[in-house]
Amino acid sequence: MAKLGPYNYPDIRFGDAVEIAGRILSKFKGVVSVKGLAWELGMAEGSGTLFAKVAALRDFGFVEGRGELRITPLAQRVLHPSSTEDGQGARGEAFQRVELLRQLYVRFEGEVPDDMSLLVGLEELTKASRDEIVRRAPLIQKHLTDAVRVLGRMKLAEKPEHSGVAQNVTAKGERTASAVATAPENGIELSAGGRTLSVPLSAEYIDVAIGLLTTLKTELADSDDDYGDDPESTVTAADIEYGTTDQLDV
Repeated sequence: MAKLGPYNYPDIRFGDAVEIAGRILSKFKGVVSVKGLAWELGMAEGSGTLFAKVAALRDFGFVEGRGELRITPLAQRVLHPSSTEDGQGARGEAFQRVELLRQLYVRFEGEVPDDMSLLVGLEELTKASRDEIVRRAPLIQKHLTDAVRVLGRMKLAEKPEHSGVAQNVTAKGERTASAVATAPENGIELSAGGRTLSVPLSAEYIDVAIGLLTTLKTELADSDDDYGDDPESTVTAADIEYGTTDQLDV
């Protein structure tokens, strides 16, 4: 199992994990002992490499159990989805199970950062040593690239037209915030602080939305510090208005 700071993450790529899960499902009817998997992969039962592969399968939510590994419903959906949408949603859920990747996805707004931005982001997020971050960053960047391909990209939304009330608030406090959130039957639609998110409705994607809103809350709190001594900067209900923006489908 790979670990950076407090975060665990898979030590093999997503495609490799899917391939191993497929072999367990097809050759062993979805259930295999660790010893049996070692034979199948041509590895020693107690090897660190085998342990890393099994840990990666667990990280992605593809297997459960200890001595006996069982393919999960999530892995079955990835391998044999009932529809294209189901397969896409299942792959997205697998990536969202890896907390480090979820945090990075939200932090970089669904984009793959350049090398230096990733190193800085990992240092701030994990508090790990720089040598450790530099050593582990290449695989993490590959994971994040895979995740973005599956989850899609967030994009900055165009600023909506503001009501007269909101314009008055902006003139006084020199700031404004807008947010809209709707929940269609088959997905989550969120636009806030100039960012939009449109994803399937699932527990994992709810975590993504919460992470995005938490990031925005932190940004607003930092902004509040700049206005703390201004008697006219009191936030009222008029600071937040509802509107519509372009959305990015995932």
